[in-house]
Amino acid sequence: MNKAFERYTLLLIGMLALFGVSVQFIISINRAIAEDNSVSQVVINMLAYFTILTNTFATVVLTIVGLLPNSRIGKVFATPKVFGCVVTSILWIAIGFHVLLNDYWSPDGMEAVTNYLNHYIVPSALLIIWLVFPPKTQIPKRTPILWEIYPVIYGIYVILRGELIDKYPYPFFDVNVIGYPKALFNGLVILLVILGIGYFVRATVNLSSRLQR
Repeated sequence: MNKAFERYTLLLIGMLALFGVSVQFIISINRAIAEDNSVSQVVINMLAYFTILTNTFATVVLTIVGLLPNSRIGKVFATPKVFGCVVTSILWIAIGFHVLLNDYWSPDGMEAVTNYLNHYIVPSALLIIWLVFPPKTQIPKRTPILWEIYPVIYGIYVILRGELIDKYPYPFFDVNVIGYPKALFNGLVILLVILGIGYFVRATVNLSSRLQR
């Protein structure tokens, strides 16, 4: 019963993440068409946002773990190295948006719904489900460092993308406005914050695992 509930809950959260990302794409594309702008450019811009990429990452992991838990890829995605990376990264989305971007982005209507899903509901639900169904073994001390790989790759992607098309997805990374030293410093601070979130996630999940034994 618990396993079935866990799988269905993971699928539900995955579908919520997918819904939020999909509707945001649809809204942005429809707006581009109405304003006679390039749809392909909108898609390229959307794929620069950590929120979009991470919610998509979460959708893939949750769907496969929920539908194919006994498959090879399902077992890999269910490991703390992968699942914990998703949880940590998506928690940064909630914290980072609330602290850094809430004043920059205040949508209304359906876009407000997707915004709330992507930045608050999915991150909170994902942490809760991992605390309710934690890994059977304790998470090693070095694992949160491995969870940094994904945001580091994203940071490199943003830098290279910015060099190619001269556009940056977030004001705290906009080299054209704040310069490289400040942008790199901001990136380092964010990585340290994500590392702290990772160790918080590790501590709470390990505690939950011990309490359920």
